[in-house]
Amino acid sequence: MRHILTASQMQARDLYMINEIGVPSSVLMERAALAIADEAASYLERAGKCGRVLCVCGSGNNGGDGAACARILFLRGIDADLYIAGDENHFSDGMQLELAICRKLGIKEVTKNTFAEYDVIVDALFGIGLSRDIEGDYARVIGRINAAGAFVIAADISSGIHADTGKIMGCAVQADVTVTMQFMKPGMLLYPGADYSGRVLVADIGIADMWNDDPWQPRKNLPSEDGPQIYSMEDTDIPASIPKRIASGNKGTFGKILVIAGSKNMSGAAYFSALSAMRMGAGMVRIVTAKANREIIQRELPEALLSTYSDAIEAEDVIDKCLDWADVICMGPGLGTDETAESIVKHVLGIAVLPLVLDADGINCLYGKTQMLKDYRGMLFITPHMGEMGRLVGKTIAELKVEPVKAAAVLAASCDIVCVLKDARTCTALPNGKVFINRSGNDGMATAGSGDVLSGILSGLLAQNCDVLSAAPLAVHIHGRAGDAAADEGGTRNVIASDIIAHLKDVVR
Repeated sequence: MRHILTASQMQARDLYMINEIGVPSSVLMERAALAIADEAASYLERAGKCGRVLCVCGSGNNGGDGAACARILFLRGIDADLYIAGDENHFSDGMQLELAICRKLGIKEVTKNTFAEYDVIVDALFGIGLSRDIEGDYARVIGRINAAGAFVIAADISSGIHADTGKIMGCAVQADVTVTMQFMKPGMLLYPGADYSGRVLVADIGIADMWNDDPWQPRKNLPSEDGPQIYSMEDTDIPASIPKRIASGNKGTFGKILVIAGSKNMSGAAYFSALSAMRMGAGMVRIVTAKANREIIQRELPEALLSTYSDAIEAEDVIDKCLDWADVICMGPGLGTDETAESIVKHVLGIAVLPLVLDADGINCLYGKTQMLKDYRGMLFITPHMGEMGRLVGKTIAELKVEPVKAAAVLAASCDIVCVLKDARTCTALPNGKVFINRSGNDGMATAGSGDVLSGILSGLLAQNCDVLSAAPLAVHIHGRAGDAAADEGGTRNVIASDIIAHLKDVVR
């Protein structure tokens, strides 16, 4: 489990270590600079270059990190120069101290308009506190960095990225590597900021997370923080979170899932959801779908039980009979949005009390009707993509993309549900205020049926009594890792939903 901090949360930890614990700020700056210098030296060694390094420094402590980095490299015998941006009268104490040391050592300060002669550029212009658009001289400096053709290392965060949202503040440095301090920040994971961050390395500079780092436990008695508590699943969380198999168990032991999905000419969604649930280890799956899908489902997935309907009345009767049998409901993939589909969705939300994964058309049938989510008596998981989320809450995709963490968190808290907001970086918000940003997956997963697979994975975990709070972020991470395995095998252009399912066994094993 990785803890991800907003700018204000990171700054609070900085101050806590300095003011309450007593660690000098110069010690933290030195360790940050050492991590950046190590990465610069490592790149030069890998590239087989003696190399020249330019540290481009702003006026704050981020600039101090860059100046200290230049000094460390200089003392190692590496040709390191400084480019100083900003007014020295406004330099932070840390930047003033580090610049004075560099000048006493005779480290060269350049003023030329091109950075093209350098092999490595360290971007230490702006840190995580940036809150206004970059323009004027600073924008021109960023343009020079991007045009230099050098290997670019961002100190803590790529200059120009909003640390909390990933928004580009006018312009931004295109980094090859970001060496971030102690904790990742949301802006380097969310797009478009992720595109500018390159490979993200987390450097241990000695800032302890005195706040409770366990998303399932209550917070410790420490100063309160603004904003959501954000986390990310790791591969090491998979074996710890997936329920153990019972050697003496039977098919009923491992959970029974009712998949209400599919409509005429839309059998694939039901197939993908049901198959992925079974591949995750669910003992039994029953598909309730339109009669037109009977033959293809029986042929393609004979392992699944099957019930069909021809109209809304028959559908509700079939579902009522199945609810006593099931442990979990997965509803919505390929269901359609006609009167029959709307009737089914409203009926299930009105009478069921089982854990329910509501996906795709199941969400579209509730256009703007979030009260129905609040009124559901069981544990509810919704898995909308940006378009479905927008229709549900009355916002445009562009509005949601500005702050996806906030959008998911607000809906989860207000409706007391789990909201899995699917995008290039999926954000999973829990009703307790915690949010997970998923870091697995790739663009090849932007393919028809991929979301249906995710709903099946989540249903499969829930059916096996996976913890209700960890199930959704775990499902998203596993889904992404299976997509990564599929892309590794054939490239991202070739990934289809069936490939993701095929690699589930590899990820879980």
